[in-house]
Amino acid sequence: MTEDYFWGLTLDSNKKKEVWDPDRNPSSGGGDMQGFRGEHTLLVKQIVLGAEAKDGDVNVVEVEAMGYKADVKFPIAVMRGGSSQSQAVLDLLFPDPPVTFHLVKGSGPVHLLGNHTIGTGELVGDDDEDEDLEDELDEEDLEDLEESPERNNIEDKKRKLSQSNSTKKGKKTKVDEK
Repeated sequence: MTEDYFWGLTLDSNKKKEVWDPDRNPSSGGGDMQGFRGEHTLLVKQIVLGAEAKDGDVNVVEVEAMGYKADVKFPIAVMRGGSSQSQAVLDLLFPDPPVTFHLVKGSGPVHLLGNHTIGTGELVGDDDEDEDLEDELDEEDLEDLEESPERNNIEDKKRKLSQSNSTKKGKKTKVDEK
């Protein structure tokens, strides 16, 4: 089961850096879920340059996150104040916290928007599937399964192993008695 929450942050001249880590920082989207355990993912969908951005001011947003073998650090957006393009669609998935966002150039404000997803580790639909399977199988089907050759072969092997172990134990005791 997963829970999805709207997520956003603003970077500007007063706050040039922010770390998204819901397990450690409640202000990064964890809120009152600080003690909540689950799998957190962040999907950044959009970046918007604030109306207060200075004309001609180039704003560069960089992200640092966990990569496959090492941390990666790259710019994700370059936006110029006063231009006709004041927003951009992003599709950046960060499956593991922490993720650091940094306004490396410009004074913003730059707004990042997306979704914070928490997976609780429960699999959705498993119970329903098991119940449906049990409903579909009638008693005759269950008996057929119990009498199947594969099942009997396994049970026979287990029985033979346990008998051979008990026989070996019996032989040892006979040897000890002589």
